[in-house]
Amino acid sequence: MLTQQPQENLEQLKETDPIGYAVKVAEQSQREKQLQAIQSERYRIAQTQQAEQQDYLAKHVANESEKLAQVIPEFKDPEKGETVRKEIRTFAKSIGWSDQELASVYDSRAVMTLYKAMQYDKLMSKSGQVNKKVAEAPRMLKTGASTQRSPDQEQTKKSKQLLKRTGRVADAANVFERFL
Repeated sequence: MLTQQPQENLEQLKETDPIGYAVKVAEQSQREKQLQAIQSERYRIAQTQQAEQQDYLAKHVANESEKLAQVIPEFKDPEKGETVRKEIRTFAKSIGWSDQELASVYDSRAVMTLYKAMQYDKLMSKSGQVNKKVAEAPRMLKTGASTQRSPDQEQTKKSKQLLKRTGRVADAANVFERFL
């Protein structure tokens, strides 16, 4: 029906068959009315679908905002939330996100990923400063580690080494005497 019907020579038909002419004009008028009705229905359906899509998007954005507020509590507070949002936008732009890409982010997972990456970068920049302080701090002894051996321990060690080299019974007896 949407395809164009072959145009008949209405002028010739008007002169040769006035009744046929009247029928063809009526058919053409009927076809045009049907096409207009179809086009208006298409427009109405498109408007309805667009409204439904906007409602779905609004619900989706609200749901994702709730998820973000659960994971990032600062989002609930209007002042802190706006500060965090600006920090995330600034961070995202610094790593290559465009304004258009940021405007089209509706998924809370993407925002959480950006937030965590931003927090990680902050932590790493602070840890560089902390690492300097740690490197400059004096070394502490580990638990259970002794710094010096007693002379008796040194003598026992030497006796064991002598026993390993010689393998004599007298050296073995000397090592056993040290244990007692």
